[in-house]
Amino acid sequence: MMGENGIVLQTPKELLKQRVRSIDPDFRYYKSLFNATPELIVITDGNNVLDANGAFIRFFSEQGIDVFAPDFMLPNVFMEVHKYGYVYDGYEMRRWYEPIFEKTKEHYRVAIAGALKVSDFNIVVKMLEPTDDIMIVTLTDITELMGYKCALEESFRCSIEHKEEAEVLLRQYDRAINVTNLVSKSDLDGTLTYVNDAFCNVLKYEREALLGDNVLIFCVPNEDDVCYENIWNVIEKGEIWKGVLENIDRDGEIHHFDTTIIPILDKKGEVIEYLSIRHEITEMVRAKEEAIQMLEAKSKFFDQISHELRTPLNAVVNFTDQALENFDEMFEDEVIRNLVKIYLDRAYKNSQSLLHLINSLLDMAKLKSGKETFAMERYEAVQLVRETFENCSSLHKNTEIEYRLNTKISFVWIHCDPFKFRQILTNLISNALKFTQRGFIEVRIYETETECCIDVEDSGSGIAQEKLASIFEPFQQARVHDHGTGLGLNIVREYARAMNFTLDIHSKEGAGSRFSLKAKKIGTEASVGWSI
Repeated sequence: MMGENGIVLQTPKELLKQRVRSIDPDFRYYKSLFNATPELIVITDGNNVLDANGAFIRFFSEQGIDVFAPDFMLPNVFMEVHKYGYVYDGYEMRRWYEPIFEKTKEHYRVAIAGALKVSDFNIVVKMLEPTDDIMIVTLTDITELMGYKCALEESFRCSIEHKEEAEVLLRQYDRAINVTNLVSKSDLDGTLTYVNDAFCNVLKYEREALLGDNVLIFCVPNEDDVCYENIWNVIEKGEIWKGVLENIDRDGEIHHFDTTIIPILDKKGEVIEYLSIRHEITEMVRAKEEAIQMLEAKSKFFDQISHELRTPLNAVVNFTDQALENFDEMFEDEVIRNLVKIYLDRAYKNSQSLLHLINSLLDMAKLKSGKETFAMERYEAVQLVRETFENCSSLHKNTEIEYRLNTKISFVWIHCDPFKFRQILTNLISNALKFTQRGFIEVRIYETETECCIDVEDSGSGIAQEKLASIFEPFQQARVHDHGTGLGLNIVREYARAMNFTLDIHSKEGAGSRFSLKAKKIGTEASVGWSI
């Protein structure tokens, strides 16, 4: 290189050689090493090319670039491709090689733009010993690998899209299952590891309270353990169990579930956990139980009704037949006349019982079909109660029972159907007479500020507490061996509802019962009462 005044100047390459040799006289020149590799190797001070191997020189020569030209600057080559986002975070603020020496990233990559394509290189930078300002830069061409990488990334991106689409569908399937089913998981010991929202809501537990607890927490007390032993025997073998389970919620209420328990297996086919899917069928089970009870009640009813119809009807036939046999003789014999009279009286009473039974059946049939009509008008309640009380006195035959009417008022007006009102009261009095052997039966009428109240109280056998909830249901009776059809109180309740009355019962087994009927008053007049 020629300088000013014709003085020959040494090139940077020659100066480098001279500098290295002056530091280490035994240093062997590295030219052969440079050219023994396909990688691009350049020795630089960070800007200028001090030396380069053949691969580096050829790469840039093909681009029409002289790497030893005074205006060639290595950072400028890298900066042209900085927009591809390849290497140098904060490059504008720092020298390009500083992040590499700091090793803020595990790998670094540069791209060099040529005339026809962009080439990708992995870059390694090391200081040239024994210097501290000259670097050896090695560039490994990975352009082809990057092409594979892009294809792989595109394939992966497509896979992710399909995966995300599948996950969207799975989430919807999950939601459908979770909304309609109770889902839980447990380990091999029955310890709960997962419960869904529906599970928590139906069984009334917080999720945190269930996780870590055992599935036996839901077992109904005193339930047969054989059922659970059978379940474990099946699922421990890796087989699916299906059946109906009774589980108890946090408040003690029993639920019925159509349940499937699925053992989850690992790759070796060994059971690692259990998945349970429950579908609540409590209402269905209860409806079935009610239907069975109703069928049993109806079967009992038809047995009873056959007996109730046959008994008075046979009595009517027998007593009438006996009366007819003695008919001719009764005109001549007073004893026979009295006997015929007894026969006819008994036939009459049995026919009355038969008529009452048939009327009850007809009343119930009308109520169930919705064909019963009510003639609601304004009536004076005290008079209706007194008339009904007196009409029912003929039913009273036991002299040990005190049969009384007690009024606290002289009159009060209500809206009612008078025939249905009398029938309600008649049924309540008849019911009291049936279950009272001694003591009293009292009918009371009194008023509050807004209501007319009628009580029928007795000192009879009373009703067991467990029977009170069903005493007004059709075909139900307080005791197994009670006479009658169990229709009277059901008719009382339905008539009371239809006339907008309220009906309550207070009873204790062995201590009598009190039926209370309440109707809204019309007007406010009242006077001092009297009793019979």
